[in-house]
Amino acid sequence: MKALLISSLLILSATALAQDIFVIKKSMNPKNVLHFKAEVTACKLKAPAVSSYWVMGEDDGHIEGLLSKELPYFAPKISYTKETEADFSIGAMEKMGSKIPDKSIRVRLEDCKAKAFINLNGQEIQINEIYVSVNLFMSVKYMTIAGIAPNGEKVSHRIEN
Repeated sequence: MKALLISSLLILSATALAQDIFVIKKSMNPKNVLHFKAEVTACKLKAPAVSSYWVMGEDDGHIEGLLSKELPYFAPKISYTKETEADFSIGAMEKMGSKIPDKSIRVRLEDCKAKAFINLNGQEIQINEIYVSVNLFMSVKYMTIAGIAPNGEKVSHRIEN
């Protein structure tokens, strides 16, 4: 019976899964972390392909959706989607202007696992985390995009505003 229950859970987890693809951390309220996730069912992206939510570590770690004033900055704006890939952008990156020439974040399924990528300095980086330093007026001083280069090395790109 126990084996049947475990195998059923494994099958369900393999067929329908929300997978975190990267997080955004900020200098103000650093324990509150914004997660971006891909909706994957049977090794295919499900609509909406990407969504975001807060884990409120400043409180008790509960999950919250975006506030209406946060939607323009952090809600994924999906521009392209098919079964195994999707492109989206977020308003916070658009606010950086030409400092980030390609603001499109690409999500691809690799072995049924969703991964997020961005082109920076001529190479495609798999994004793990974006750190945003903001001042008291909530304007961005800089952002650091951390991830993995195509050769497997960890990389970090700081972009001044």
